[in-house]
Amino acid sequence: MTRSAGQWLKQPDQYDWLSAYLNERGLQVLWRRATFGFTVTTAALPIVMIWSPFGPDNPVRVALAIAAAVVAVAGGFLWLLRWPTRRQSVIFSAMATVAIAATCFAFSNPYSGLGACATFAVIGGFAAYFHTTGFVVANLGVATLCAAIMASRLIATTGDVALTIATLVTLASLNIGVPFGILSLVHTLRTDLQGSDRDPLTGLRNRRSFHNSVYELMMLHQSPAGVYLVMAMIDLDNFKQLNDTLGHAAGDQALVDVSTALRENCRPAAVIGRVGGEEFVVADIDTVPNPAKMAERLRRAIDGIPLPVTASIGTAAAPLETDSSRANLQLINDLIRTSDTAMYEAKRAGGNRVCHYPTLLPAAGS
Repeated sequence: MTRSAGQWLKQPDQYDWLSAYLNERGLQVLWRRATFGFTVTTAALPIVMIWSPFGPDNPVRVALAIAAAVVAVAGGFLWLLRWPTRRQSVIFSAMATVAIAATCFAFSNPYSGLGACATFAVIGGFAAYFHTTGFVVANLGVATLCAAIMASRLIATTGDVALTIATLVTLASLNIGVPFGILSLVHTLRTDLQGSDRDPLTGLRNRRSFHNSVYELMMLHQSPAGVYLVMAMIDLDNFKQLNDTLGHAAGDQALVDVSTALRENCRPAAVIGRVGGEEFVVADIDTVPNPAKMAERLRRAIDGIPLPVTASIGTAAAPLETDSSRANLQLINDLIRTSDTAMYEAKRAGGNRVCHYPTLLPAAGS
């Protein structure tokens, strides 16, 4: 049981791959609008309660209610403008948790404050969907602390223990059931998707998974200036002749050997995919716009496998200077197209060589 809990706590942040998943299905705009709408609606709660006898009853509490609403609206507008980075989403989640806590303490009536603790379940669900178990637990901890303080105030004010216990049970069901139910669902979804995203022969990413993973890679490197997304398209020379001469088993072994060579000669963060019969593609982040060293290293590694296989490699690059989701997706397609053009230049020149697309593509969104 302890080991299982430890594994859940160590689950990686899910924001980047889920962003790619939603982007591929055209759902990011819907999610942005829904998040904005819910955040602004929730922000109205402390403002409306200013006119309630159970709401803020002094200038300090009124100021606390207004501050909570302003923080929530500011976070909501972040989602309205564009799809946030992972760091911005984490900050939004933390701000929302603080705003909910402030709302609870802004109310003069302890039962109103206790009821407002139910809102923690929503931000807990958001964190469970996009982020880590640790953040879900932290949000639950804040919710528990607020609920405990409000419950003690309610008992001290009314003496109604039964009402307090019933409300706490309801809050526990929401603040535990909703986030951890979503966490379990997303974990299952990720496991299933990972199983369907791999080429069965080589274990490399298939075409769809490659696009999603490159999108994740770009999300991780949106902010730093002076970095480039580089792409290398790799096509094996005379692969049909190898199949005809040595048989399909030898051809399959060559593909496996090539995939191993690519893994061993790319950085751990690089995204490697098999996108055709004998066609592979590699994407990575670099500080120079011409990945000649990387491409030449890959060419030599493929040339050195036991079977008689060489590769024509085409490369292309573009700077990363914006975080427009739609532009990022277009940039991936443009780099695949231009690196493919360069690869055919290498083939026409005799194969077993590297060609670089001479024009630096414009940054995403330019």
